[in-house]
Amino acid sequence: MAMNLNDLYKKVSAIPIGDFPPSALSGLLHGYISVYSIVRVNPWLEEVYGSQWNIHERIREIAGELADLIKDPSVTLEDRVGYVADLMEAYLTYSDMDFLDIALDAAYEIISPKGDGEIVLSCRVPEMCRLLCSCYYFTGEERCMGLAKEIVMGLEYRAELKLDDLEKKNVWRWYRAVEFYENTIGGKGKNNRLGCINFLGDNLLAGVTTKEQNMNVISLCFDWLATKEYINLK
Repeated sequence: MAMNLNDLYKKVSAIPIGDFPPSALSGLLHGYISVYSIVRVNPWLEEVYGSQWNIHERIREIAGELADLIKDPSVTLEDRVGYVADLMEAYLTYSDMDFLDIALDAAYEIISPKGDGEIVLSCRVPEMCRLLCSCYYFTGEERCMGLAKEIVMGLEYRAELKLDDLEKKNVWRWYRAVEFYENTIGGKGKNNRLGCINFLGDNLLAGVTTKEQNMNVISLCFDWLATKEYINLK
C-alpha cells in the first residue's frame, strides 16, 4: 500500500537526523521546509504535524549537519555545492547568521576559487543554480544571476529532463533548481506545476514500500509528498 504524507512524516520524524546519510539531507530539509510552510499558513494542522517550533528545530538540526559537512575537506565539489545551496535555503526558514556566514564563505570559495572577485562556474549541477540564486538574493551580485540563468537555459537542463532515472531523482533536482530560480530571480514559471510534480512522483511511493531501508528514497518521497501537499493547500 502506498504511503501518504502523514504516515511518512511520522516515520521520518521518529528517526534522529544523525541517522540519515548526507545524501538524504537535501530531501529531508526540503520536506520539512514544505511542512513548516503548510503549518504556518494553516495553523490548525499543528495537530497533524506538530508545532511550528518542533518543525523549526528539525530544520535547525539539518542545518547543523550541513554546516559540518561544508567544513569537511574530504567532501567532493559537487556534493559541497549541494550542501551550501541547502544551507542557504535553510537560513530562509531558520535565520541563524552563523549558518549563513558559513554558507556564503563556502559559496564564494566555490564560485570565486582564485579569491580575486571573478565569479566562475565550477560545475553545472542543478544545485549550482540554486547556490548562485541564493548568492544573488543575499548579495545582489549580478554575475550570479547571469550564471544561474545560463544554467537554466543551457543544454544541461534540457538534456537532464529527458533521462529516465528510475527514482526520477535527477529530474527532481532540476525541477527544484528551476523552481528556485523562478521564485528568486523570476521567470514565466510552470503552467502546471502540480502535473509536473505528479509525473516526477510516479515511481517514488513504490520505492518507499520496496526499499524501506533506503533513506535516500524515503527522504526523496518525503520531499515530493510535502511539496505536493503544500501546493494543494495554497
